[in-house]
Amino acid sequence: MTVGVAIILALTFTPYALVSRARKAVDAYIEVPASPALVELARATPTPTPAFDLVKWYSERGDDPARHAVLVQSFDGQATLAELNADSGFNPASLVKLTTSLVALNRLGKDYRFETKVYVDGTADKSGALNGRLIVAGDDPTFGDFNVTLISKKLAERGIRKFAGELVVTPDFTFNFGDKPDESATRLAKVLKYNPKTVTVGDAPAGEPAFVVQSYPLSDILLYMNAHSSNFVAQHLGALVGGPDGVRSYLLSELKLPPEQVTLSTTSGLEVNRLTPRGLVAVIRALDAEARRQGLQLVDIMAVASDDYGTLRKRMVGTPLEGAVVAKTGTLVHDDGGMA
Repeated sequence: MTVGVAIILALTFTPYALVSRARKAVDAYIEVPASPALVELARATPTPTPAFDLVKWYSERGDDPARHAVLVQSFDGQATLAELNADSGFNPASLVKLTTSLVALNRLGKDYRFETKVYVDGTADKSGALNGRLIVAGDDPTFGDFNVTLISKKLAERGIRKFAGELVVTPDFTFNFGDKPDESATRLAKVLKYNPKTVTVGDAPAGEPAFVVQSYPLSDILLYMNAHSSNFVAQHLGALVGGPDGVRSYLLSELKLPPEQVTLSTTSGLEVNRLTPRGLVAVIRALDAEARRQGLQLVDIMAVASDDYGTLRKRMVGTPLEGAVVAKTGTLVHDDGGMA
């Protein structure tokens, strides 16, 4: 049986609570009709006067309704259950990551993988010691201990078990979410259990690498980014698709969002950004359509409340919504913000 579902989008400068009808299962949540094009997904649906009076609801709780924006719709847009300031721009905080997810998925594809190239300059002696240069080049924002284990294994396969030469990393190299390449290089050496004479930052050499270590596919990276609301990953992914300007351009050209309703200064949601609830609902529908086009579902790239680790891990536990809501959180209280 297909269960009706709703998109709930609330942007506010103060904490809020809004309860919707429960879905019995996650797969029911993603049972939505196919849509012909992103433009159609983004087009606003005429809405009747909603039965739920949000102005009264906020006022009775001592809140100023003007400080809140809410849109609750069925996924197909045919029914609006609640609406307040749905075309007013508010700071969406980390919901900006949904726009980054949409553009990255469309531009790069679900199977895109970051590559870390390893160059070996020199040969190991009989003891397995390499005294030349080891160059690690890559821009994988998820590069961490697991990747280092793969590098160590591949070096050992080439007879290299010790290293006391020069370790070089490229300027865009990161390790365990550290954005300073020199510090990342030092951590890399420590995890490799190497004691290089020097650690430097430099360009990758010409020619083919000794081997390549790949990241998980983009679909997995998006799930991690959205579940944990990782600003670091979002910024690096955003850089691959043109940064804030590139993401904004996509929203205007492909989803036909009004230019005056889209302001992006980052691709993570930090700092000052502006989107409307109606615009974000269009983004969610477009993200669902793009995911389906590539054989995915929203649960493959967004967290399920109380099931996935991250910002939704302990949400809605013990309620009918436990394990039945696919969502993204957003909180920004220090920079022009509140809760989204």
